[in-house]
Amino acid sequence: MKHDRITNEKRKEYKIMAVPYVVRKKADLTSGERKELWYAVPKKVQERGGVKSKDLALWMEKTSGFHHGQIEGMLSELAYNIQHLLSLGKSVTIDGLGTFQTALTSPGFEHPEQVTPGKVSVSRVYFVAQPEFSRAVKKIKCMRIPFKYYMPEDQLTSAMKKADREEEQTQE
Repeated sequence: MKHDRITNEKRKEYKIMAVPYVVRKKADLTSGERKELWYAVPKKVQERGGVKSKDLALWMEKTSGFHHGQIEGMLSELAYNIQHLLSLGKSVTIDGLGTFQTALTSPGFEHPEQVTPGKVSVSRVYFVAQPEFSRAVKKIKCMRIPFKYYMPEDQLTSAMKKADREEEQTQE
């Protein structure tokens, strides 16, 4: 079965959206005194796990020419094989995405021969995005969710209502 790679023209059809955010008041202690300032925050706390492999496979099916079941299987194999390669002390780089690596930890000892395998463990697995990937993600625009959808009516100021109306007009 032949699978066509997605062309750049087709990839452009899948428009990068804007990251939605809300505005929340937070305490700013950087100056040594407590100030309440407004900050942009994600529309909600991003769920642990987020988009699952099955959903990612469905998204990828639209752009890759592969069936989502094949993609889901490849993603499963990808996770297993990254784990295996990390266990061999290797890092794993996925072109266009980034590198998976491990960090090790152990207590300190007075003599090198005391640092035995039973005293060493993996402290964390981390991912370092490739610079091109990071730059592309950082270029994604952001979009404020209208205040009226998450602020209580009695806390909406006239300036907030005006900002909501202006944003709605620019979207039309």
